[in-house]
Amino acid sequence: MNDQIGFIGGGNMAQAIITGLLKSGRSSSDILVSDPNQDCRQVLTTMGITSFADSAPVMAQAHLVVLAVKPQIMDSVLTDLVNSLKVTHVIISIAAGITIQNIRHRLNDAQNPVVRVMPNTPALIGEGMSALVSDQLLNEDIKTAVQEIFDTCGHALWVPNEQAIDAVTAVSGSGPAYFFLMIEYLINTGVRLGLSPEVTRALVTQTAKGAAGMVERLDVGPDVLRQRVTSPGGTTEAALNVFDEGDFADLIDRALIAARDRAGELSEDAP
Repeated sequence: MNDQIGFIGGGNMAQAIITGLLKSGRSSSDILVSDPNQDCRQVLTTMGITSFADSAPVMAQAHLVVLAVKPQIMDSVLTDLVNSLKVTHVIISIAAGITIQNIRHRLNDAQNPVVRVMPNTPALIGEGMSALVSDQLLNEDIKTAVQEIFDTCGHALWVPNEQAIDAVTAVSGSGPAYFFLMIEYLINTGVRLGLSPEVTRALVTQTAKGAAGMVERLDVGPDVLRQRVTSPGGTTEAALNVFDEGDFADLIDRALIAARDRAGELSEDAP
C-alpha cells in the first residue's frame, strides 16, 4: 500500500494530526498538503511538510486523502477533486455535518472507500478522541492505516454506523466545551471564595485532570469513585445535594440531546 497521506486543507486540525504523525515516527516525506493560504503553507514548511496551493499534486501522489476543510467550502472542494480522483484513493473526511452520501454524490457517486471522522479539539495537544465510520466493509489494511492516523493525536475508535456520529458529536465532539464551561465556572467561583485566579486555575485544572485519570485507569465506574469521595454529612455531599436540587442529571441529558439533534439537522441541511 502506498503510505503517502495527503491533506486537503492545512489548518489547525490538519496541523495537529500532522504533528501527531511526525511524533509517531512518520516521515515528513510521506505527508503532502494543499492549502491556498500562503501563511498556512509557511507554517507547514517549518514543520518540514511539502505543501501546494492546489490539490492536484496531492491527489497525484497520496493514497489516503484527508479532507480537512470547513464544511462551508466542502462542496467546492469536492467538485475540484472529481477530475483527479483515482480508484485507489481512500477519502477521509473530518468535516462536521458532511455525510458520506453527500461526499459520494459530490464525487460523481464514486465507489472509493470513504471514512467519516468526528475528532475533537484536544487533538491539538495530542489528547483527542476521534470516532470513525464507513459505509463500506473496509479491508483490515485500510482500517488500520486510517485508525493509525488518528491514534497519533489521541485515541480513535470505530462506530457501527453513521447514525452514531450524531451522538458522538454530542458526547465527544462538543464535549470539550462542556468541561471548559465547568472549569470556567469552578475558577470563577473559587475566586469569589477568596482564592487568587492563579491558585484557583491550578487547583481546578489538576483536579479535572486527576479525576479523568482515575476514571480512565481504575477499574471502577465514575459512580463508585464519586461515592468513595462523598462522606455522609460532609462537604462533598453538601455540594452534590445542590446539583441534585437543580436536576443536574436532567440538564446534562437535555444538553446532549440538543447537541445530537442539531448535528442531525446540520447533516440534513448540508448541500
